[in-house]
Amino acid sequence: MFWPLTEPSTSNAAWADRSYLDNGCLVCGDPNGKKHYGAMSCNGCKGFFRRSIWEKRKYTCSFNNQCIIEFKYRNRCRACRLKRCLYVGMDANAVRTERIRKDGIKIEPKTEYESEADDECPQFDVKPDIVMTNLTHQIIKDLVDKEHYVLSLEERINFNEQVFTMDIPMMEASECPIKVCRRTKLNWDCTARPLITTEALRFNWCRTFTLTVDWFNTLPEIRALIPQDRVLLVKLNLMPVGWLWYAYKSYEYKSDGIVFVDGSWYPRDKTIQKTSIGSVCNFYYSRITELFMHEVVNEMKNLQIDETEMILLKTLCHLTPDYRLSMRGNDVIKAGKQKYKRVLSEYVRMKFPGYTESALRLSKLLQLLPAVENLGRYEDESAILLSLVESEFNPVESGGLPLAIHSNVGQQQQQESQLYSN
Repeated sequence: MFWPLTEPSTSNAAWADRSYLDNGCLVCGDPNGKKHYGAMSCNGCKGFFRRSIWEKRKYTCSFNNQCIIEFKYRNRCRACRLKRCLYVGMDANAVRTERIRKDGIKIEPKTEYESEADDECPQFDVKPDIVMTNLTHQIIKDLVDKEHYVLSLEERINFNEQVFTMDIPMMEASECPIKVCRRTKLNWDCTARPLITTEALRFNWCRTFTLTVDWFNTLPEIRALIPQDRVLLVKLNLMPVGWLWYAYKSYEYKSDGIVFVDGSWYPRDKTIQKTSIGSVCNFYYSRITELFMHEVVNEMKNLQIDETEMILLKTLCHLTPDYRLSMRGNDVIKAGKQKYKRVLSEYVRMKFPGYTESALRLSKLLQLLPAVENLGRYEDESAILLSLVESEFNPVESGGLPLAIHSNVGQQQQQESQLYSN
C-alpha cells in the first residue's frame, strides 16, 4: 500500500472515499489509528506531528518533496511525512493549544508522551510497495518511443547528392537540421569498426548535429519555445547531450573509446592513437577521450545504467535555464526540468525501493551531467583551435557552423538578432 502526496486524481478516485481506512492511520497506513488533532492517525504519527509543531522543526527532502509515506518506512523522510500529516487534516493549531490551559499557563501533556524511539516502526523483511503513477509511466513511454523513432530515421541518398555541409547559418541549421546532414543510417552497432579519419570527423559532427536536434524537437517543452530560445539551447546543450549519448553507446557496445554514428571509433589506447590516427583527429579527441571514458563511460558501467535513465538524463541536460533565454522560455524550461527530475526520481525509487540505495543512485546519475558539460567545454576549445587551421571549421572560408556552436554565445546571439531584423 502506498500513500500519494498530491491531491486525488481522476484515475485514483478511491481517495475521494476513504471509508475503508476508518480505523487506519491516514498518514502512514498503520492499521491502529485513532483521531488525533482532527485526523485519523497512529500514535507514532501523532507524536511525530506534535514534536514537529511544538519545536518548529524544519525538514528537507532529497526527492523534490515527492516521497511515499508507508508504515514500514515512514521515518525515512520527515519532510514528506509532515507534509502528509497536514494534507490528511492534522491541525497544527490543535497542537499549540494543547500546551495552554484556559488561564494561559503552558503545560506539557501528562499522557501518551512519545520519544523519538517510540516512533520507530517494526522491521520487516519486506520491501515497500513502490509503484509509478500512470502519468510517469506515460511520460517515460513517450520519451522512449520518440528516442527509438529518432534513431530509426533514415533517408535514401542518391549517389551524387551532397550528404553534409558545415556551410550554413546557425538559425537555419537549428530550424532545419536536415540541411546540415541527411538522415543516413546510424551504424553505432557496427562490428568491424574502422578508425576515425578527418573526413569521418566532419561527417560525424554533422550527423550528430542532425540527430541531436531532431531529438530536441521531440520534447514538448522545446516545441513551446520561440525560435531564438530554441537556437540558444541548441548552442548551449548540443555538445553535452551529444557526449552523453555517445558515452551510453560506448558503454552499450563495450567499446574502449568513442564510437561514432557512422560506425567508426577513436580508441583510448595511446599507442593506437600515435600510430594509426591522423593528427587532426588526435588534436580534436585525444584530451577528451580519457575524461570521456573515466568519468562518464566507466561510471555508467558501475551503475549499470539503463536506456530510460540515459534518456531522462539527456532531457535534464538539455532543459537548462539560462539568463539569456526569454522570461517565458525560462519558465517553460524550469517547469520541464522539475517534471523530468520527478520522473527520474520516481523511476529510480521503483527500481531500487531502499531509500538509501535509491538516493545514492540518483545522486550518482546526476553527477554525470557536470561531467558531460566538461566534455562539451573541452570540445569547444578543440574546435576553436582547429578552426585556425581547418577551413571546414573556419567561418570566413566556409560559414563555420562548428565555430558558431563552439564560440562565444553572446556574439552568436547578436548575429542571430541581426538575422531576425533582416
